[in-house]
Amino acid sequence: MTYTVLARKYRPQRFSELEGQDHVTRTLGNAIESQRVAHAFLFTGVRGVGKTTSARLLAKSLNCAKGPTKQPCNRCDACGEITLGVDVDVLEIDGASNNSVDDVRRLQESLPYRPQRDRYKVVIVDEVHMLSQGAFNAFLKTLEEPPQHVKFIFATTEVHKVPVTVRSRCQRYDFRLIPRSVISGRVREILKLEGIEADDAAISLVAREAAGSMRDALTLLDQVVAFSGDRLVGEEVARGLGIANRQHLLDVARALSECNAAAALGAAHELGHQGIDPLHFVRQLTSMVRDLVVLCVAGDSPELVDLTSEERSRALELARQHDARELERLFAGVSRLVDEVGRSATPMLILEMGLVRLADRTGLEPLSELVGKLRTLEAKLLGDSGPAPTSPASTASRGLREANPARASGRSATEAKAPQRTGRPVRGQPAERPPEQPRTSAAHEDAKPDRTPTSQRGGDAGPPPPQPPERAAPAGNAPLRGGGNEHLWVEIVRRLRDSRPALAALLEHAAPVEIGPERIVIAFPAGSFHARQAAASEARQAAVVVAEKVLGQQPSFEIRTTAEIADPGTSVNQLEAKEREQRRQQQVERALSHPRVVEALKIFPEANENVDVRVDGD
Repeated sequence: MTYTVLARKYRPQRFSELEGQDHVTRTLGNAIESQRVAHAFLFTGVRGVGKTTSARLLAKSLNCAKGPTKQPCNRCDACGEITLGVDVDVLEIDGASNNSVDDVRRLQESLPYRPQRDRYKVVIVDEVHMLSQGAFNAFLKTLEEPPQHVKFIFATTEVHKVPVTVRSRCQRYDFRLIPRSVISGRVREILKLEGIEADDAAISLVAREAAGSMRDALTLLDQVVAFSGDRLVGEEVARGLGIANRQHLLDVARALSECNAAAALGAAHELGHQGIDPLHFVRQLTSMVRDLVVLCVAGDSPELVDLTSEERSRALELARQHDARELERLFAGVSRLVDEVGRSATPMLILEMGLVRLADRTGLEPLSELVGKLRTLEAKLLGDSGPAPTSPASTASRGLREANPARASGRSATEAKAPQRTGRPVRGQPAERPPEQPRTSAAHEDAKPDRTPTSQRGGDAGPPPPQPPERAAPAGNAPLRGGGNEHLWVEIVRRLRDSRPALAALLEHAAPVEIGPERIVIAFPAGSFHARQAAASEARQAAVVVAEKVLGQQPSFEIRTTAEIADPGTSVNQLEAKEREQRRQQQVERALSHPRVVEALKIFPEANENVDVRVDGD
């Protein structure tokens, strides 16, 4: 007795039985009922989603004795012969073996003749993308203006290979991947009709391995039924398909999430002992870790995670034990491992070492704790370095600029190359130098800034820089004009950098005119973009709030232009620029007076006229 496989035995015979393609069945059904059926159709999609089945259903609907109807009777001669594939008026052509111009010409010669019995002559070309370019061109005229009794239905898995001239003459229907839940329901229904028992884990494995193809699911179902008999169990189904069972995957995911490298390596060894494909296993592991991330982020969501009740409870327990960021990081590592295993000639070794690497990863530290440690370190560095060497603006930005001077100045260190000179002093150097101190190129590492105060260093490095004025008590400060209280304005901008960095970036360009507990007046150049931004009500209010903390009471806030002020103060940007220039000059002097530089110029005196000094942060 001949056995009929499940994929053929349970092939849909009506549009209502076609699973997962509601957009196609509804459109075709409405077209048939309204008698607006096109002369050519192009069905596209991956294998096993119903393209050829839909073509046969459309042929039956058009030629049924009770039709045209979207529900063929399946009892008349036309329906029966189309189902068996022996109807003389429904031509099913394999595009792979009938792809030449001569094959298309022979087909065209038969099209003008009316069908022998049916209402329409239907031409179904499967894998139409296999036709040659000449065959496609021979089809164009007939496809655009076929006889009234002819309908064309093309099916392909690679629609991009079909010429656009053919696609433009057809109604295109894209068949989608069938959802896993729909496949599970159909598999459960067929098993019930076949009298075979199966647990949820077995059905879930078959549906998951089908990857959206109903035909693949029924083919796998035939295979596992032959392996397990009348009762399907998840573990036996996994063994029959040569894949890892869900329990094994969950154990590996637990070992990785708990950073247990020994357990992960043992799981990989067991995997090799069972002969499971490493690439397929790591893909399954990626899906499992994805489910853990979803459960951790969205909670117990059945529509997002397709697991059995037992698998769901265990996965949910594991997901709740770990932070979402750690699981996301684990997913990223497993995803990279898929590519590594797929490209390797020794996939099992790569899998083992990849699992060990993922299990040995270091934990993530919260960003807030890192920021706190950086601030603590900055406070210690500032406390050890003593008073600020130049202007009060250094207190506002010294930590940032010392950590990354290139970023603070807006230029990279490699761009900070001083111009060469021939007989003229290098920019930033003193105009007169003793002849016994020759000049030459200084290495980058020798030009690091010396943070020792000038008073504690040997040599003549010039007068000590001015010290910042002492900050008076806010309550007794009378408003001063001309930037007399610039240090208060620097403090306000500094605090804004912590809370409102964007606003601080605007106010850095303002010159302080009057800074006091009752009134703040700043000036921008006429037509300044920064002035328009700082004048916004939200920006002004934020600046007043911070100023109140510095000055002791809430002042008024006014913005003017420098043209209205006779003697505006110095902006924070200008103060910091002066400080950077002073520091640069000191670094240049130290570099040129370095003993190695002096010794080098004694050996190469011609280098005295061509000095190139690179200062870090210039």
